[in-house]
Amino acid sequence: MKVIILALLVCPLLCAAENAKPTALMAGKVGTGRTIFLEATVSASPADVFRLWTTVDGVKKFFAPDARIDATPGGRYQIIFFPSKDPEGTSHGTKGARVLKVVPNREFAFEWITFAGDDIAGQNAPPSAPPAQRNAQPLPTWVELSFEPISGQLHQTHLKFSRHGFGEGELWDRSYHWFERTWKGVLDQLTNYCQNQNHA
Repeated sequence: MKVIILALLVCPLLCAAENAKPTALMAGKVGTGRTIFLEATVSASPADVFRLWTTVDGVKKFFAPDARIDATPGGRYQIIFFPSKDPEGTSHGTKGARVLKVVPNREFAFEWITFAGDDIAGQNAPPSAPPAQRNAQPLPTWVELSFEPISGQLHQTHLKFSRHGFGEGELWDRSYHWFERTWKGVLDQLTNYCQNQNHA
């Protein structure tokens, strides 16, 4: 009996320590202190908001016209913004980005590409960079999302967003400021979509 009780006490501690370890997927990722933090209240359950970020069908509703997503650790998170001109997201999408963390209905993390591959999209894309910098492996920046239920509100989610790993220099500065505006717009699109669904 004592062995069972001891196992019940020790197991959660070991499991928590295991979950706290950095994974191989985070190799090469550096917290630079240059992070975009955003929050939003979304009129949908955590499970529904999680699904919008982790499925192709969900992403198409608020984020981008196409995607290739395998929502498992190490799976691809390939967002395609200009499917007719760039069908694989090679220059203006996230081809090569991977899913980093999945805790169903609670947490989701994925890599993100910081620069465009060319200037054809103008102000509708971040600044462009040479392929070696744009496609550096491992990709230096990543996004972390958490989905928290709001107490007493059945279909409300507190979404926390953070984008980590921005470097230093003029090109990085331009990208940081571009994404600061753009990610806020993405969260606005998400909240508007969910709000409209509730009134449909």
